[in-house]
Amino acid sequence: MLYKFFIGLFLCLCICIDLFADEPVNFAFFNDKPRSLAKDFYIYEYVQSDAVTPKEAKALFGMVHTMNMRFFHLFAKKMDNLEYKKISKCVDLDVSALLKEDDECLNMGINIAKVTSLPKGQLKLIKPRLKHNKELVNLITLMENENVYEAALSSDINTFLTLFNGSITAYKAAIFNQNIIPKEQMDRLSHSAKFNQFAYNVAQNDKLDNVQKSLLSVTPAAGINAKALFYLGLNALKYEEKERALYFFELSNERSTKGEEKDKALFWQYLVTKDKHYLERIVQDNDINMYSLYAYEMLDLPYKNIVSPVLEGTHPSFNVNDPFAWIKVMNKVYHMSSEEVETLAQSFKYANTLPHYSYLMERATRYSKNYYPIPYPEEINSYTIHRQALMLAIARQESRFIPSVVSTSYALGMMQFMPFVARDIAKKEKLEDFSVSAMFDPRIAYLFGNIHLNFLEKSLYHPLFVAYAYNGGMGFTKRHLQAGAFSDGMYEPFLSMETMINEESREYGKKVLANYVVYRHLLGEDVSIKNLFEILLVPAATDRFRN
Repeated sequence: MLYKFFIGLFLCLCICIDLFADEPVNFAFFNDKPRSLAKDFYIYEYVQSDAVTPKEAKALFGMVHTMNMRFFHLFAKKMDNLEYKKISKCVDLDVSALLKEDDECLNMGINIAKVTSLPKGQLKLIKPRLKHNKELVNLITLMENENVYEAALSSDINTFLTLFNGSITAYKAAIFNQNIIPKEQMDRLSHSAKFNQFAYNVAQNDKLDNVQKSLLSVTPAAGINAKALFYLGLNALKYEEKERALYFFELSNERSTKGEEKDKALFWQYLVTKDKHYLERIVQDNDINMYSLYAYEMLDLPYKNIVSPVLEGTHPSFNVNDPFAWIKVMNKVYHMSSEEVETLAQSFKYANTLPHYSYLMERATRYSKNYYPIPYPEEINSYTIHRQALMLAIARQESRFIPSVVSTSYALGMMQFMPFVARDIAKKEKLEDFSVSAMFDPRIAYLFGNIHLNFLEKSLYHPLFVAYAYNGGMGFTKRHLQAGAFSDGMYEPFLSMETMINEESREYGKKVLANYVVYRHLLGEDVSIKNLFEILLVPAATDRFRN
C-alpha cells in the first residue's frame, strides 16, 4: 500500500506540483485570472511572502473576490494604510481592551455581544462614546432601565429581537429567562424576520427554559421560515406537546422549498405518530437524503432517481487540475438555459471529466435526478468497499468530485483539504518540496484522503462521526460525544443529530451518511440505514471516546 502511495505521489507531483510551470505565481500571474475563490487562494498564499511590496498588496486587495477577516488582517499587515491597520487591530479586541482605546477604535470593534458582557454600571461610560452608532446607543438606553425585561417587551419587536439575538448567552439567561413571555407578545414577535433566528437559537439552548416554554403557544406569522418552524417542533417535543409539534412540523413541510427540508419535517411526524403515511409522502419526491433512504428501506422500496454514469476516454483539451478552467466554464453556465447546460454537459462526457459531466447534468435536469458518479475508480478500487464508499461519500459532499475546486476557507481539491492539513500530511509522510497545488490532482486527493481517514477511523468507527470529524475536527467531535450526545432517550439518535450546535457539521454529517449508504449500494454491498441509526447509541460500536 505504501509503495502504491509513493508511486502515485511521484506521478502526481511530476504533473501537478508545478501547475503553472510556464507561468510562475508572481504579481503578473494575477492579471488575467478571473475573480474567483481560486484567485483569492493564490492571492492569499502570495501575499504571505516577505517579497510582496505594499504597492503590490494594495493592487491585489482590489482583485479579491470574497473578503474575509483573515484575509483582511493579512492585507492590513502588508499595506501602508493606517486605517486598515487600525481596523485590523480593533475588531478583535475584547471589550475591556476596547475601553482603553480611543473612540474611533471603540466604534470599530464594538458590537452587541461585547456590550452585553459589560457590567451594567459601565454602560454609562461607553454610551457617550458611541454617539454615531444610533442602534447601539438605543439598545444601551434600553439596557440601562431598572427592569430591562419589561422595557424590552414594551419596545418595538425589532429592538427586542436585535438585543436578544445579539446578546451573549449569560445575558439572555439573566434578563430574558425570568418569566414565560405572554402569547400575545410571542405572536407579535413572530411578525419580524428576526424571529427565525430567535426561535432557532432558543429551541437549542436549555439555559433558556422559560423562553422555550414561551415558544409553545406561538402562532407563527406567515414570514416564519421552515427551519425555525422545525425547531419549534423539536422544542414542543421536549415539553411533550406532541400535537403542537405535529402542527409546527407540518407548517415546516408546507413552507419548505427544499426536498430534504420537506422530508425532515415529514420524517419527524412519522417518529411522533409511527404512521407510515408520512414515509409514503417522503418517497413521492425526488430528493435523496437520510430521511428518504430510511423511508425507502422501511417501505421495502427500491431507490429511485439515482444515476451513476460510467464514461470512457479523456477530454481532448480540458485540464481538470487547473482551478481556473472550471471557473471559466461556470461563469458561462450561470447564464444558460437548462437545454444549453445539457448541451454543454455532452462536451464533458469523458471518464476524466465525469465529475463535470455529472454536475452539469444534475443542473440541467433541475436536480430531478441525483447523480452519484464514481470518478477515477482505479485510484481507490484496492480499498475495502466501506472505505471506498466513505471516501466517495465525503468527496461528493465536499466538492461534487470537481478536482480543482476551492472553498471560501481555501480548502482545496476533490477532498477539500485545508492547506495546513495537506502540508501536515506531506510532512509526516516526509514529502519534500510539496506544493498544495498538488491537491488539485484527483490522485493526490484520494491518497491524502485515505491517509486522513486512516487517522480518523482509529478513534471513530461510524461514518456519521467520521464525517463530523472530517468537517469539524477530531477535538470537536470528541467533546460533542463526551458531552452526552447520542445517549439513550426519546427520539434518539435523531434528536442528537438535529440539535448539534455546529450547524455546518450537523448538516454535513447527515449528507455524508446518506451518500455513504447510496455508494455502498452502488458498489454492490448494501447497508441498512436503520441499523446505522441504531448503533449510534452503542458507544463501543461507534467510537473510543465514550467507552
